[in-house]
Amino acid sequence: MARIVVAECKQEVSTFNPVPSRYADFRVLRGAAAFDYHRSVREEVGGALGVFDAAAGVEVVPALLASSNTSGGVLAAESFERLSADFLGSLTAAGPVDAAYFSLHGAMQAEHENDPEGYLLQEARRILGEDLPLVVSLDLHGILTDRMLAHSDAVVAYHTYPHVDFFQTGQRAARLLLR
Repeated sequence: MARIVVAECKQEVSTFNPVPSRYADFRVLRGAAAFDYHRSVREEVGGALGVFDAAAGVEVVPALLASSNTSGGVLAAESFERLSADFLGSLTAAGPVDAAYFSLHGAMQAEHENDPEGYLLQEARRILGEDLPLVVSLDLHGILTDRMLAHSDAVVAYHTYPHVDFFQTGQRAARLLLR
């Protein structure tokens, strides 16, 4: 049985917004409740779960699934520290896994960290290992850093703007990961 950890950490930042984003601005889900929610909405994680659920011999393992409720300002340092600690702690708590799928956004910025997604991927690699396949889905902003590429095996981006293919993007990412 292949164990695939699924995690999410999405925020679209607007650096012109003078009001900092906070941890409380995120919908934070854990465990079975996280998957129950995502199976009921047509977002990236829901699309990926549909593919994984239909695959024989796959067990999906929930990690932290967090998504900002608004397009807010730069994420306050203490909020990013809490969010990243929760995200990375949930990967550690997942135990041994064979692969990982992360729904990120590619447009997060935090005080004292200009590449939050790169940081999360770098630290996830430290926890999960360098050889484990890790696929990431992102918005098509074009904010793709060398650090993000160095710590992921594949990046799957939305194809549409306005975004009407969240679900399909998750499906594409999951199919790629299974291959």
